[in-house]
Amino acid sequence: MKKYFIYILVACSALSFSACDSLDMSPESSITDANYWKTPAQFQAFNNGLHSLVRSRSYEHYVLGENRANYFLDDPFGGEATQGLERLPYNTINKVNTGLSNFANLYPQINQINLMIDKTEATSILSPSDKSKYLGIAYGLRGYLYFHLLRSWGDVILHLHGTDGADFDLSNLKKEASPAAEVLAQIKSDIQRSEDAFGLNYSFNEGRYFWSLAATKMLKGEVYLWSGRQCGGGESDYRIAKQALMDVSDADVELLDNFESVFAYSKSTVKNKEVIFVLHNGENEYQLWGDNYKGTMLPQSSYLNSYFDEDGVQFQDYNAANVTFGLIRRQFNYDMYQTFFNDNDPRKRSTFKGVYKKNEEGGLDYFALYPCKFKGTLITGNSSATVLNDNVVYRYADCLLLLATAKAFLGEDISNEINQVRSRAYGEEYFEANKATVAYPNDTQGYENNRYVGSDADPLEAILKERARELVLEGKRWYDLRLMGWDYVKKYTLAQEKRLLWPINESALTNNPGLVQTPGYED
Repeated sequence: MKKYFIYILVACSALSFSACDSLDMSPESSITDANYWKTPAQFQAFNNGLHSLVRSRSYEHYVLGENRANYFLDDPFGGEATQGLERLPYNTINKVNTGLSNFANLYPQINQINLMIDKTEATSILSPSDKSKYLGIAYGLRGYLYFHLLRSWGDVILHLHGTDGADFDLSNLKKEASPAAEVLAQIKSDIQRSEDAFGLNYSFNEGRYFWSLAATKMLKGEVYLWSGRQCGGGESDYRIAKQALMDVSDADVELLDNFESVFAYSKSTVKNKEVIFVLHNGENEYQLWGDNYKGTMLPQSSYLNSYFDEDGVQFQDYNAANVTFGLIRRQFNYDMYQTFFNDNDPRKRSTFKGVYKKNEEGGLDYFALYPCKFKGTLITGNSSATVLNDNVVYRYADCLLLLATAKAFLGEDISNEINQVRSRAYGEEYFEANKATVAYPNDTQGYENNRYVGSDADPLEAILKERARELVLEGKRWYDLRLMGWDYVKKYTLAQEKRLLWPINESALTNNPGLVQTPGYED
């Protein structure tokens, strides 16, 4: 029987993913196994397509990592229906309303990565350096996707060899889920294989939108922190995580001088030295989260016209570059906006835009809030912004705060890492002049009974606070709270202890009798 592969997956060029923004597993056309895997160019094209395929599920990655935290607890101010998205922050998902179906559709991605691994391991047509590069990438990406599955469902199917991509369906696997401990062991094995393949090659020669050794080191740090904190690995795992995160600095990475410039469309993220791994979006290719950022976060411009920003500027007076059209289905909570950041922290205005209305005295009363971290750009001929900001998976500020986590778990001083991030956030001049109130461990005022952040008195609270300020909208908060433990999840979310994982949708259970419902969701 001939094996078939998705033609759209292998047709992407090295510099553009323009053909790859609709990568389901049902090809419009196909090419046979007999005609493929014959040239280095075909391996390169398939590698490009893998990254585009992972990008096609970036929205699901974000939902898994952030949406069950307590950011989104207000009603949409534009009157849009939430379409059930409120179930995530309120943590009312169940076996009927699962939030995401079919394990967030990660298995088709894993299947194609498996295919790349199998063919690359077997081939003799690639140079040793290319073979090592592709294996380093593929094992790293597979470990990354399985880490999402582990943190979200615990016991999951381990699918480790490629099958016919044209017919691939999770139900066809007819396999039981492997215990979480086996899944974790497989992730660690993939990380080791990725490290072995890359060797000491920390280059970003093909761009930061391809997986790299630095990305593998970031994943290793996250995995061993999780293993140490959640799976009993303890101090030995924390030390492995610490070393992996310290190794990241061997790559060409650094904090940019200005927080807002990290995400500015005018500054190419793929050449940005703070970025370690990014899923690249581009004109006529793909918008952020496949247009789900615009479709769930941004307001209609016409609705905004009668309102004002924090400075009293009416939205209708904005120039064309500020035009946005979207739908708000997730509404950020105002209390969070007010208590999340120090008012002198520029990240507050760089991340959120306040919406105000004039009162009878001519002053401004708060009305609503929407995110502006990813502003997009106005393409000539369009009437609204196109959100082409890249989906940043790993960046150096994230690395520093993960390193602080490893040190905190080991009982070590976290001042250096936390204060590097805070100094950049406030600006060095302000930070140096106000160390008594903003430098770690001095940021302690105003956090009593705060349901979003805590004071520096607890190092873990300080880390959670800084990661929340720095990484909001980057898919980290729910995972961060889960890592720290139930006491932090309970304090900052509406989750139930028996339902920290995700339920499996009923059709997946029906189609694959080897699966059982996630514990806590049987009823």
